[in-house]
Amino acid sequence: MLYEFAMTPDLFDSSVNNTDNAGTILIQLLRGLAENGLLANLHKDRWVRHIEQRIDSLTPPLKDQIKSCLTTLDNRHRLVRHPKCMSGNPSSDLDWLNLALESHQRIAFHAIFLSHDLIEKCGQKNDAFVEFLNSLNSQKWLEVSGKHTHQVEKTVNGFRQVLAPILRHAKSLSLVDAYMNYHELRFFNTIKLCSELMGQRGHARLSGRIHIHAEGAKQKPNTRTIQEHLNVWEQNLLPLVQQDGHRFKVFLWENQTDSQTMYDSYILTDQCGVFLHRLDCRTYSQANITEWNLLDEDARTRSLANYDPASSPFILIGEKEIQ
Repeated sequence: MLYEFAMTPDLFDSSVNNTDNAGTILIQLLRGLAENGLLANLHKDRWVRHIEQRIDSLTPPLKDQIKSCLTTLDNRHRLVRHPKCMSGNPSSDLDWLNLALESHQRIAFHAIFLSHDLIEKCGQKNDAFVEFLNSLNSQKWLEVSGKHTHQVEKTVNGFRQVLAPILRHAKSLSLVDAYMNYHELRFFNTIKLCSELMGQRGHARLSGRIHIHAEGAKQKPNTRTIQEHLNVWEQNLLPLVQQDGHRFKVFLWENQTDSQTMYDSYILTDQCGVFLHRLDCRTYSQANITEWNLLDEDARTRSLANYDPASSPFILIGEKEIQ
């Protein structure tokens, strides 16, 4: 649903982008990544700085398009940092490829795009390698390009498979479900899983912020006050704070009369958004199969705004921060 790729810097050189077709391929790859991909910003964040220097040799129109694509990826937090090279700055394209392979060994990329010359020069065979000029017709690209819907088994293991890449580099997460509550394990399974997976990127773990949005009237048991519900939320979430290091905040909402109702469910991060039926999952197998749909960026932004107290169509009736 959210796939991580690496690119070697030689793809941005005039020696590789010496035809209109090559430039078109590069732009299509970058635009595709902005839809449902992540791009490894190797050597902490120096990969993108290195790219900015190398594209100076390209034609002005291609250079401008590349800059625009990289800006879009950056604005969507899709340029994700990887560890700094411990032996100093990479001095060749082969050094950059070896750095990508180090990250690939920790957590596998969906693919590594590189030129034919670099494939020949490295003397290695790797299933992740995709030769640049044939990349748009490669199996690795075709199996994910434009794929916005994913079937998910409603179990902890089923959710884990899809959530791990979604939450690996995320710094903020909003879980939205009117029916979500601390009383039913099927909902708390998802919260625990998200807390466990968030920031697990294969090296220094990222600590982040998790917001939970639910409807006050649907909290269980219904004999408790809103403040009592928030206090029990805190009791249940504190062990996760201590275990995983994230900050939580619980928001309880009420629908306004004759207005939009809190009905749809979402997983919203600083990188992507997912629309789904319900956020509950179970520990046993043979559960129902559901569909998750990746939102476009405008829809992700609008959905987040619905759960911002300053712009929400709902009434905030209680909130509590747990850290």
